[in-house]
This record gives sequence, structure tokens and C-alpha cells, in this order.
Amino acid sequence: MRKLAVVVLGCALLGSTFLAAQKQPQASSKKIETLFKTAEIPFTSSEEGSYVAVITVEEGESDRFHVYVSAIGNNPNDEKLQVVQLYFLLGQLPKDTPAPIALTKQINEWNANLTVGKVVVIGSAILYTSSSWLSRTDADALAQDAVLGHYLSKDLRKEIVPYLKP
Repeated sequence: MRKLAVVVLGCALLGSTFLAAQKQPQASSKKIETLFKTAEIPFTSSEEGSYVAVITVEEGESDRFHVYVSAIGNNPNDEKLQVVQLYFLLGQLPKDTPAPIALTKQINEWNANLTVGKVVVIGSAILYTSSSWLSRTDADALAQDAVLGHYLSKDLRKEIVPYLKP
């Protein structure tokens, strides 16, 4: 019985640690939301602390992107170690289909030549992502990162189309 109690307590602690890691610290949530509002970027937040935002450029083009704030290290409340990550969807692979070798080679080439950000495959989604330190990000920097992400993603989407055809 004692052994079972230890196992249950261990699972409870691990579960609460996992949930704490998933939930974004209150201070970083307030800061990122203030940055969105100041930059006049419309956004919605999810329960786990991520955001979906929309950037609109002068030409009237809009692009939706996802924003996550994560921490490096053991203290999720240390703002100096918090990172803002932006993700723009470039394309979708058919479900349960690995990325073609030619696409993987192309992604490596893009990543070698991109000055900012990188292209990644997560599950079946092909994404452009960039990141910055939350402590050094202001509303202008967030808006510039979003605009840059929009234009890079727009160009990359055109280049990725041949790799997504069956």
C-alpha cells in the first residue's frame, strides 16, 4: 500500500509539473498580449497559452500565424530566458506521409540560406518559424517579425507547391 501511495504521489507531481510547463506564466501572457495590442495585431488566445494572430500588410494581404512563449531552463518565470516563437503554415503533407526526400533536401537548402528563421516539418505541417527573446521584444519588433514572416512565408509557399502534389 505504501508503494502504491508513493507511485500515485509521483504521478501527481509529474502531472502537475507537466501542466505547469504547458501553462504560460501570467507575466509573460500579459506582456505578449500588451505587445499584440500596442502593435495593433488582432489575436486570440488558447487555453494552453498559445496565440493565433493575424498580420495585415499595406497591400491588404493578411496572414495568420501562431505564437508560443516558452522558457529555456528550469524557471518558466524568468523573463530573460523566455522565447517568443512565431509559426506560419507553408503547406500540409498528406496524413501519415513522411516528407519526400527532395523536400527534405530543399528545406535544408532554404535553412542554409535564410537569414532569419527556418523551415520545419512538425507532423504533417510544413512551417516557417522564427524566434526572439521575450525580454528584448517590443511591439515594433513583434510587428516587424510578423511582417517578415508573412513575406518569407508567401515566397516559400510558392516554392513548396511542387513538393506537395501527389
